[in-house]
Amino acid sequence: MPRYAVRFRRALCRAGCLVFTCLLILPSMAGCRKKTPEGKAFRFLLDSDPRQLDPQVSTDRSSVTMAAALFEGLARLDENGEAEPAAATWTVSEDRRTYTFTLRESSWSVQTSRSDDNLWKSPTPVTAQDFVFGMQRAVLPETGSALAQELYGIEHAEEINRGERPVSDLGVRAVDENTLVITLVEPDDDFPKKTASTPYMPCNEAFFEHTGGRYGLEAEYVLTNGPFYVKSWLHGESITLAKNDGYHDAAAILPASVRFLMQAPDDPVSALAEGSLDAAGLTAAQADAAAGEGLELVRLQDTLSGVWLNNKIDALSVPSTRRALRDAIEWELLGTRLTAGGASVAAGYIPPDAVVSGAERYRIPDNARLPVSRGREALADFTAGLAQAGLPSCPGLTMLCADDEQSIELARYILQSWQKNLSVYFELVPLSPDELASRVGVGNYELALYTLTPSSLTAQGVLGGLAGTAAEGNLARYQSACFSEAFGRLAAGTSSRGEIDELEGILFEECPFIPLSFPVRTVGLGKTVTGVIVRPFSGGAFGAELDFRGAGKLD
Repeated sequence: MPRYAVRFRRALCRAGCLVFTCLLILPSMAGCRKKTPEGKAFRFLLDSDPRQLDPQVSTDRSSVTMAAALFEGLARLDENGEAEPAAATWTVSEDRRTYTFTLRESSWSVQTSRSDDNLWKSPTPVTAQDFVFGMQRAVLPETGSALAQELYGIEHAEEINRGERPVSDLGVRAVDENTLVITLVEPDDDFPKKTASTPYMPCNEAFFEHTGGRYGLEAEYVLTNGPFYVKSWLHGESITLAKNDGYHDAAAILPASVRFLMQAPDDPVSALAEGSLDAAGLTAAQADAAAGEGLELVRLQDTLSGVWLNNKIDALSVPSTRRALRDAIEWELLGTRLTAGGASVAAGYIPPDAVVSGAERYRIPDNARLPVSRGREALADFTAGLAQAGLPSCPGLTMLCADDEQSIELARYILQSWQKNLSVYFELVPLSPDELASRVGVGNYELALYTLTPSSLTAQGVLGGLAGTAAEGNLARYQSACFSEAFGRLAAGTSSRGEIDELEGILFEECPFIPLSFPVRTVGLGKTVTGVIVRPFSGGAFGAELDFRGAGKLD
């Protein structure tokens, strides 16, 4: 019988917000269950209108969710988190530095533009050069992609991204239309997994140029190589996808359409129970109601909430000051507040669902790094750190947070701990989610209750942002030669638990970011969706991958 699997990709997640997740539908054994009539759409709830549908730059969760549904990388991840062929098969050289990919026969979606001079009405083959161009776009400095770091394992990618080499030096070349060769800096047995992520997806250069700078901004400016294309995009309301007949496995794709909704129903639990919605993130209260309705619920811990510290601020530039802020929090009482909402106190920087390799989880009881409350004892470290920074006392600092009740309450409790134990006044400024993201992104903040955003739920994906630039996710503006050197060794090869332990230890000592909690997010599945396997983020950047091969929704 057809089986539904749900594959999640982690997205930008603000404190107190639910991450949208999507169904990954995989084939199984044929059976006698009746399928939903052809053409009936799967309906998923997005939390916002995508900013753009450009896989090389997409970082907001809605954009990446869509990009992963519309485009296909060289590989995809199976149920065990291992790489399997997607757009291509591959071989690797004896020194494990050179991968040769052979593309499957596939075509770009037929796209009809409203513009008279931009008509793409005939199937166009997907070629190796399309993948070359996509990766070149991702690392070009002028693209400004926060995802460029994901390609740093490729020869010269980092130097190109820094403006030190021309993009033609990138270790990616098209031997012919169907053969792609990628040369790595060092051997990396996990490299095929990385090619499942969005910056590795193809981009047709001719189409990109014809869009005149509007690539990915409207339905007619999106050309896709995945199982679907954008049929309509009503901004703020819905996005409807239709089947791409040029996809290499198009015959196996059901349903004929997928509909993403951006306006949540008043009661998502009732919508799931009645069948007008197929999957949705739920609050704790909604999850309880959904359980009462007999709906299937999946609970995941694949995110990290915490306090960002702007390391460029004088008062926060010294590790001892930042550690004092962490140690001055009254963790015992804070833990009670966190667990009451279903979260757990963060035992480090890497969430429980993150993997070392394959399906092996990194976070186990033996490597927990739980914080310890030192109360007034932290004051001595705080004062010494200020003196080291050349400050006779701590200036008044401001904490930013999202303007929802949960975030404000949490931020207030932390500030009260600091005022009590460090004798320092902190101002609290709640902001809308968009303004909060903007302020933190450009560095216009001192402290912020905000989520650490990994590029994947691998150790490299979780910790990589703190090793790069602000554009690459290093919102703390953290600079550490020790950490960068250790991360460079990790990013260049297959991760080991010992190497990850070393990196977490450095971060625990230097504290550029204060981990607070691993929130639990709950996904509710509609009653008409059966046999679902729900997975956390399984590679790639910030979003969700939809694989509709060989499946249809069952009545």
